[in-house]
Amino acid sequence: AFALSLSLLLTLLMVCPADAADRPAGSEVYGPPSVEELRELVDQWLAGRKLQASPVRDAIAPLWQFESKPTTDELFDALMRTFYYADPDVRELVEACQSLTPPAQVVEYAALHAHPEEAIFSNNVKYFYGRHLSVLNLYEEALVVFEGIEPHALVDPAGYFFHQAVCEHHLLLKDAGLQTLTHLLHDTEQVPVRYQKLGELLQHDLEQLKEKSLGEVARQMRDVERRLELGRAGQRVQRVEERIIATLDEIIEKLEQQQGGGGGGGGQSGGQPSGNPADESYLGGQQGPGQTDRKDIGHKDNWGDLPPKAQTAAKNMLDRQFPPHYRQAVEEYLKKIAERPAP
Repeated sequence: AFALSLSLLLTLLMVCPADAADRPAGSEVYGPPSVEELRELVDQWLAGRKLQASPVRDAIAPLWQFESKPTTDELFDALMRTFYYADPDVRELVEACQSLTPPAQVVEYAALHAHPEEAIFSNNVKYFYGRHLSVLNLYEEALVVFEGIEPHALVDPAGYFFHQAVCEHHLLLKDAGLQTLTHLLHDTEQVPVRYQKLGELLQHDLEQLKEKSLGEVARQMRDVERRLELGRAGQRVQRVEERIIATLDEIIEKLEQQQGGGGGGGGQSGGQPSGNPADESYLGGQQGPGQTDRKDIGHKDNWGDLPPKAQTAAKNMLDRQFPPHYRQAVEEYLKKIAERPAP
């Protein structure tokens, strides 16, 4: 039996059109097809697959009978069920997506690459899978799928822009996220209220995001925890950890300078400038690209490799300038790094 994951089917059905007054002149407009337009596209697709007189046609006929005007979710569900009955590769993909356990490695399903000439098929199948990855918090993997989608060919362009923006927001891709949210909030018609309201919150949050701030550090910490929970503990995670420590070090150094205390941050010595933490190690001295000396980054009662003076400055800054949970989050995070064994 065919069943879309319940976690992927949202139940709030109210929709609102994009505000035409806010739309820049000449900008592209995205919107779902009407029932009639979509039925015509499906008929053309069936004809191209030579399935007009097959049992598949009879099996999918009830899917396109609606008691009232269908929502975008219902149209997308009917389309994916049609593909499920007609295409064995889609059946494999959909059945695999019934599991809500993130896979150790993302599988390259045949349905994602088959029939690229069939826009209605290839783009909506990719959206289905990308949305599934987004729900599983596999944001990088979802963005890879989303990048190969033409939104004009989608039944649910609002859902596509929303889930893409969620991924970009979580990964702190500020410029890309704001551009995607502009498409969602101003260039897309019939946007569900749930997407519009959440999209406005995401937009406000990204606009307030400041580089090399404690707010950014807190988000990076959450992202590292997400990656570790998903079993992603390779060099990419190590580089993010290094950037976190480097940012904290810069914040502490600036605070010391403002207070007239002078002195450098805890991660550098001998006045040598630190390199790009994504290219060379920051913790425990320079070890080469992507490497860290985990045994030197601290103990349970220490903040990584920050010296006592820098630790005191950081704690005082957190106590004075930020809510109490910031200090606790930083302490817990750095303890986790110090206690984690080297890979």
